[in-house]
Amino acid sequence: MPIRDQQTVRLSAVAGTFFEGDALALRRRLAETESKLSSISSNAEDVKGIIVPHAGYIFSLQTAMAAFAPLKQRSISQVILLGTSHYVGFRGIALSNYTVWRTPFGDLSTALKLIDELKKSQNPLVTFRDDAHEHEHSIEVQLPLIQYFFDNPEILPITVGSLSMQDVNSLAEIVATLDAPGTLWVISSDFTHYGTRFRYTPFTENVAEQLKAQDHTAAKLICQRNLSGFAEFLAQTGATICGTNPIALWLGILDRLDPEQTITGTIVAESNSGELTGDYSNAVGYEAISF
Repeated sequence: MPIRDQQTVRLSAVAGTFFEGDALALRRRLAETESKLSSISSNAEDVKGIIVPHAGYIFSLQTAMAAFAPLKQRSISQVILLGTSHYVGFRGIALSNYTVWRTPFGDLSTALKLIDELKKSQNPLVTFRDDAHEHEHSIEVQLPLIQYFFDNPEILPITVGSLSMQDVNSLAEIVATLDAPGTLWVISSDFTHYGTRFRYTPFTENVAEQLKAQDHTAAKLICQRNLSGFAEFLAQTGATICGTNPIALWLGILDRLDPEQTITGTIVAESNSGELTGDYSNAVGYEAISF
């Protein structure tokens, strides 16, 4: 571990916008939202990973917490996060030089031993890009939830860029080796972004129903670990699911961790921003899936 004066702190980019910047107010929001959750049956000890949304908490927190909350009694020693790159274009995956990740709740430490393991691969698709993490919210919005439910595990934030199917297979082989007892995988993705704002209006009638149906179809394919079917669905619909590459990589990792396909996904919550705002002219879908 580096000594303190060698630490590089990644300061919060979205505290005060995507979620409260004050620790007490943030904890209050999380506690109030947790109290509203329905009773969810889950084999918590068997959960290997979760797919959760990364929108502002006002829109997607309850959906995300439906996947996190059943795991709160688990002993989680490390969390590996696969997040979408919204602002920086690149191929492969991006690690960072940040050793500390700061939220209103305090600091989380990078699992440096996992970074060392990835370095050993010398795979050109594994890069270090602080610019792919500096402003990225897809990973950051998960960090207060990790602290709230699991206290202070080490984390490995990985921002995922563009991937071909060959890239998915190459990277999955490497990243899967990081799994160990006490590991939770968190894959960050919102689902369909509908409306002129997102340049995606494949349907204009019964938008609420069609948006829900489209995201549910995508989620079912993901639950079935049907990567080829998911890719075909995306090609046919053009669905604007921002975490397609992290999801594809996760499915590839599962194929390495569980080639017998004993692990399957369960949809634990579904929602969209239109349900909150009443406005479906521009709306984003959210899915929470537990594996």
